Amino acid sequence: MGIRRKIFLFILLCFLATVVAPAGWAQDDVDLVRAQEHYKLGRKFYRTGQTERAIEELYNALSVEEVYFDAQMLLARSLLTANRPREAVAMLRGVDAIERGKVSYQKLLGKAYYQANKLREASISLNYAIAEASRPDPELYYYHGLVELRRGNTRNAISDARRAISIAPRYRPARKLLSDAYLMAKDMPRAARQLALYLHYVRNPEEAATMRARLKAVKSLSRAKSEKSVTNTFIHPQILTVPKPFYTAEARRNRIEGTVKVEVLLGSDGRIQQVILVQGLGFGLDEETIEAAKAISFKPGENNGKPVSVWMRILFPFMFSYDDERLINDKSKIAALSPARPGI
Repeated sequence: MGIRRKIFLFILLCFLATVVAPAGWAQDDVDLVRAQEHYKLGRKFYRTGQTERAIEELYNALSVEEVYFDAQMLLARSLLTANRPREAVAMLRGVDAIERGKVSYQKLLGKAYYQANKLREASISLNYAIAEASRPDPELYYYHGLVELRRGNTRNAISDARRAISIAPRYRPARKLLSDAYLMAKDMPRAARQLALYLHYVRNPEEAATMRARLKAVKSLSRAKSEKSVTNTFIHPQILTVPKPFYTAEARRNRIEGTVKVEVLLGSDGRIQQVILVQGLGFGLDEETIEAAKAISFKPGENNGKPVSVWMRILFPFMFSYDDERLINDKSKIAALSPARPGI
């Protein structure tokens, strides 16, 4: 082939490269710009509390640009805010493998697993994030403590909460976690003390009122005597009926299973006087359990022949039925977890 012919072919190839290739590149650029526009809108909606609109825009972004890490992460956060953890987990599982080693990814995945009540998976992700974080993160220890508390490991939950507080003394969620862990461990005075510290930082009037009522109830529980300290004539209250709590639509959609634990003050007058949530599951199940606990019918306990008020811890198990989407609530499993604590 002559030199002139070679030069001609080289010029022709260069021309084709400048004309043909940009056609494909241009389409990619257009898709990327469209995806970024949807992402920016989604971010704006998320920041202004318009969660559902944010979710819609972020799904639109990912329909144009399937692999878009920032959009996937923000969509997962939005889904968690909307109480849709199963979708959030599925979204995060679709993240490109090269991004999965990031601390931010594992932290968010741990939160999603916790909210979906997948505690083993949540612990794995959060432990990875704690180990790989460049500096101590109180929120990581807080969420790991929540996981440990729900698994019944109160000692680990207390340790995690203390670690979070040591990193950031004003990180108030850790105070609430520490109070809940002490309550679970039946250390009522410490539970009340930490709840009081948490209340000190609460600025929302509605939340402050709720926490004051809870603090009052925990203090009442801390003053209750142990069963061993009362006379031999003490007679336990007799539970007659325990209503089934309603299994909410949100819990059904996310197929939430687990146990809600409450402390109930069975009054000497035959009425439920107080209910304290000890361990919850979210998705409206905690509120439904409290309402069910308030409707428990019973015969009051007695001491020296007189009716007395008695604190008792009661559990409400929830199990999702995959066959007919009905709640299975076995009454035989609704039982006191601890000895009665006479409120006298």
